[in-house]
Amino acid sequence: MNDVNPLDLVETIREAILVLEPDLTIRFANRSFYDTFAVAPQQTVGRKLPEIGNGQWDIPELRTALETVISGRNGRNTVEAFQVERFFPSIGRRTMALNARRVYRPGGEREQILLAIEDITERARLERENAVSQERIGMLLQELTHRVRNSLQIISSMVMMEARSHKSGEGKAALERVSHRITALGQLYSKLSQANTFEAVEAASYLDELCRDLIASVHKEGDTSVVLKTEIESELLPTDRAIQVGLIVNELVTNAIKHAFPGGTKGTVTVTLKRAPGELRLTVADDGPGLDPQRGDSGLGGRLVDGFALQLGGKIERKSDDRGTTVNLILPSPEGS
Repeated sequence: MNDVNPLDLVETIREAILVLEPDLTIRFANRSFYDTFAVAPQQTVGRKLPEIGNGQWDIPELRTALETVISGRNGRNTVEAFQVERFFPSIGRRTMALNARRVYRPGGEREQILLAIEDITERARLERENAVSQERIGMLLQELTHRVRNSLQIISSMVMMEARSHKSGEGKAALERVSHRITALGQLYSKLSQANTFEAVEAASYLDELCRDLIASVHKEGDTSVVLKTEIESELLPTDRAIQVGLIVNELVTNAIKHAFPGGTKGTVTVTLKRAPGELRLTVADDGPGLDPQRGDSGLGGRLVDGFALQLGGKIERKSDDRGTTVNLILPSPEGS
């Protein structure tokens, strides 16, 4: 059986292929090269690469890269994914990915360069269009996030104004709780906007700021008896999870501020978020005298907490005694670690 001529095999390859001498003289070009660039063999073989066509291949960066390959400087004997864009009179503007390798002629007496040229014009166009589309989508999401955040802030302010029109009573308290819930959502969208993403939010900054705003709202009313402590680990929360976790924190911290320290007694509310094997554990604890039968845990806030925990696939654990009340939200870890 006769040996197959390697050049015959090269003719079957769809990529344009050139075989170059060390001085970049073209010794062979396959059919795909002639078809792709609309040139004839007599215009190609025997001429140096930078000289063919109208100088389109006279690319200093490419020439330097090929010379490095043939010399083996810096241990390099290949060029990979070298991208160039040029205008060819016969076929128009083309974007190409070039790959080169140092090879040896039969007998190993002389080095040559095998240069493969892939026309990626259409792929590059699609990538550019996709990049532009992604940028536009990002801008639209930013605008949407900004508008949602502002709308929530306006609604929260309106609800709080309505609450202030009530001197006291359940109506005032209920409106204040609604305002805090809306504010919690607004802070989430603020964090998403700052992070330039719509997919996830950093739990540490989001929840810490949420808790501090809740404490600040109490201090504005002249009550400085409650101290906040947070220990929230860095954790990326997907947006849908962050919404529910934020609302749970809002309910639990608000409940502790309002009910854990009767008669204006001093106390501390502690919020922690820690990773444990296979789970995330959110804890809101106070050092008050324990759960009062009149405390609002069993009201709407408590039902919301239980409902959000169920939606998250987690569970709520409550413990209360004369040393304080602790509520744990236990969530399955996203990574299952």
